[in-house]
Amino acid sequence: MRVMSLVKVALLAGAVALPASFSAADAKAKLPPGACAFGKKGVIATNTICSYNCDPKTMWCAQQLCSNGALNQVLPCFSGFCTPKCGG
Repeated sequence: MRVMSLVKVALLAGAVALPASFSAADAKAKLPPGACAFGKKGVIATNTICSYNCDPKTMWCAQQLCSNGALNQVLPCFSGFCTPKCGG
């Protein structure tokens, strides 16, 4: 009788922990509709331009546009006049 109680408790704990681990993994993988992923943590909203690969010597940065989930390179910019950096 005591063994059955321990088995039930173990099964209940496993049943509770299993969906919690899947929901945490799914939350990391899902992006808002039309958004783009940049690097490991960065998310860029759709129809947003951001700068990246800034060269400290020349002060020029590359820029990209997030459009329907795809990143498209656009004209470069001079650091003082650039859009915010991608992913942060």
